[in-house]
Amino acid sequence: MSNLDNLRVSEADREEASARLAEHYSTGRLTDDDYYERLDAVWSAKVRADLEMLFTDLPKSAPQPPQAVRRPRRGRPRAFPLVACFLLVAIGLVVMGVPWWVFAAIAVGALVFRKGHHHSHHHHQHFRRSVH
Repeated sequence: MSNLDNLRVSEADREEASARLAEHYSTGRLTDDDYYERLDAVWSAKVRADLEMLFTDLPKSAPQPPQAVRRPRRGRPRAFPLVACFLLVAIGLVVMGVPWWVFAAIAVGALVFRKGHHHSHHHHQHFRRSVH
């Protein structure tokens, strides 16, 4: 037994041991009784050797490869929700008696604003890259 085996168990050690036991339990290496018995022993362990005794008949856990993290999409918002909202508002206003050319003017204004806004946003990003 090494000096490390005589070190007192920390909360992090207990949590890691619990996670390792859960992994073995989920793969079917431990029965319900074995799992809960060993889990109780994890929380009553005093030194690291007490924890290691719980794993002597189990294979070493292979390190899990890091999971790929999906990043949220950046860039333009999807057009469908915007178009659907615009159409619903347009239909509602037409039913209320607003002339069609008002919507044409709003749509053209929105497109012009969007192109101008997109251009200035792109210019701002380019400027930030060149400064940093």
